Amino acid sequence: MSRIGPCLAHPVRPAIVGLQPRRPQAEGRIDPLTQRLTHCISRTGGARCSNGSTIALDRSPAVPSQSSSISFRTLDGLHLAGTLSVPERLPDRAVVLVHGGGVTREEGGFFTRLADGLAQAGVASLRFDLRGHGESEGRQEELTLSAILNDIRVALAHVQAATGASAVSLLGASFGGGICGYYAAKQPAEIDRLVLLNPQLNYKLRTIDSRPYWSHDHISNEAAQQLTEHGYIQFTPTLKHGRPILNEVFWLQPHTVLGEISAPTLIVHGTKDTFVPVESSREALARFTAEHKLVEIDGAQHGFAVHEDPQYLNPQSQEWQALVIQTIAQWLTADS
Repeated sequence: MSRIGPCLAHPVRPAIVGLQPRRPQAEGRIDPLTQRLTHCISRTGGARCSNGSTIALDRSPAVPSQSSSISFRTLDGLHLAGTLSVPERLPDRAVVLVHGGGVTREEGGFFTRLADGLAQAGVASLRFDLRGHGESEGRQEELTLSAILNDIRVALAHVQAATGASAVSLLGASFGGGICGYYAAKQPAEIDRLVLLNPQLNYKLRTIDSRPYWSHDHISNEAAQQLTEHGYIQFTPTLKHGRPILNEVFWLQPHTVLGEISAPTLIVHGTKDTFVPVESSREALARFTAEHKLVEIDGAQHGFAVHEDPQYLNPQSQEWQALVIQTIAQWLTADS
């Protein structure tokens, strides 16, 4: 896997729970899928498992992918901007990357490096700007989860047609995580494997229940007036929510359908995440019925970074992200 930035003196050792082994791998290959890791104890700067197992960071130099800018048309006629990254050889596997709310398809550079790492592992990828984000058409205040579901449908078809991959997986980060889980639950035949990074699985909890301007499922008069006058609430500095999605989150709840997912699912979450606490992923494990695994990056904030490092310049952030990229690549190529 690609080496991102300067490495620290000691390898990062994530906690791993919920793993079910599938098949042996080639001798000498470090692959967590061949190990049963249970009762992991988090420690500052790493984790110790009862059987001593860890994931080692591969420090091989990165091989940039062949990337091209693309655009695809949504079912309702918008044009979404994306980047298709492919390995040098014809890939058997591909994945669609769905970013979080209020950012772009590069995820601050993490998805860019992830695409390179996946290409090095022989996996093609398509990352795209959600409608109303980045270079894509649309208005944020009109964004709905149902629209994202339809956009994922089109993106999956596009990457399969563009690469000829026989197995297509889905990956979602943060706000994009829950909706990817929902898609996998409702369209199981389309998804080979699923990856959820710091996933927001309960949209109503994050969007309604935790906001001071909502009380007992009713919005305050002041916030309602803002919606009427401007058409949106400034949910974060870079994300606007309109009435469509504010109503939708009452009913479209990914955390309630996790048991319907049949694709093997990897969840990666930082233990110091203050935006989407790691407890939500821990609690979700009991709902899965398919093969699943939670990898906890001990000490990592949202985005697998140290606190207040939005550009991922800190060596620790770069080390964590390199490990996450390697872990994802191993998961997506487990049956290769």
